[in-house]
Amino acid sequence: MSGAREEQWARSAWTPFATTGTLGRPEYDTEQRPTQLIDTEPRVAPYPAETTRRIWADHTFNALPLRQA
Repeated sequence: MSGAREEQWARSAWTPFATTGTLGRPEYDTEQRPTQLIDTEPRVAPYPAETTRRIWADHTFNALPLRQA
């Protein structure tokens, strides 16, 4: 997307949210994981990195040390 088309998409996506509190797309659920894909043709699709999400789902990440300035 580019320019005016992006602006039109943003307005069409956010206006319903601002006026009604709904996003104008299916509500998120943990089974289907619908995800808004912003591409040349925006669409709602299943989470695109589901395989990766499942690989890391049970992994615990330790906190990283902070760098000193």
